[in-house]
Amino acid sequence: MKRSKSNLDQELLELNRLLISVAGDSKQNLDSALGARRYINNANLINSIVPQGKILDWGCGLGHMTYLLKKRGLETVSYDVDQSGRDFLSRIGQTLILATDPVKLPFADGTFDAVLSSGVLEHVLDSAASLREVNRVLKKGGYFFIFRLPNKYSYIEFISDCLGRGDHPVKYSLSEITKILKRSGYEVISNAYQGCLPYNMKGFPGPVRNLYHRLDRFWTCLDPILSSCPGLKRISTNLELVARKWNPV
Repeated sequence: MKRSKSNLDQELLELNRLLISVAGDSKQNLDSALGARRYINNANLINSIVPQGKILDWGCGLGHMTYLLKKRGLETVSYDVDQSGRDFLSRIGQTLILATDPVKLPFADGTFDAVLSSGVLEHVLDSAASLREVNRVLKKGGYFFIFRLPNKYSYIEFISDCLGRGDHPVKYSLSEITKILKRSGYEVISNAYQGCLPYNMKGFPGPVRNLYHRLDRFWTCLDPILSSCPGLKRISTNLELVARKWNPV
């Protein structure tokens, strides 16, 4: 269902208010309209492809994507490796399933209509084994959504690494992740670049951050344009892919 601009703004404010109520402050990846709207857009994309069904929020983190997916009527299962910092999930009445194995998922074959990886795949210990496990728990024809996958050629990642602030030792090019997914039994049905502009100004002085975020609405409009420009898009921060299970592995 397409959402109006006013509904998007209201959802953004509601999400931020809930986060502040449990954490005392918002998170850096959600403390700007640009950052939060990227998650909302991701949830809308998922819902347009999977309007109903059961989805695994693989590595759910704080739980903001779980929240957005539940609001869209999807039966959402939250899964992560530890229980710390999960007050937000408790606030929205969501149970967290904790990992007991770094790779193996505690679900039967063909359990889910979709699996979401939002900033997760680059952190797993064994990507090939993890992709096989995701394939196993997906139904035939089920969807695998990969968001916030660090782009190997991102200028922001390059600067962060040079400053010693990078936290993504594993990065991918679009061709690399496409080949890996095909080998793991997936058909890639769409791909895109995301985040030509930074969603926060981590490490910059407070006045610089404040000035940048005062222009959030402008950046929110400009960023998708820059992220789709030929040439320029290739140095965006993240890769986004939608894949479909076509072959059990």
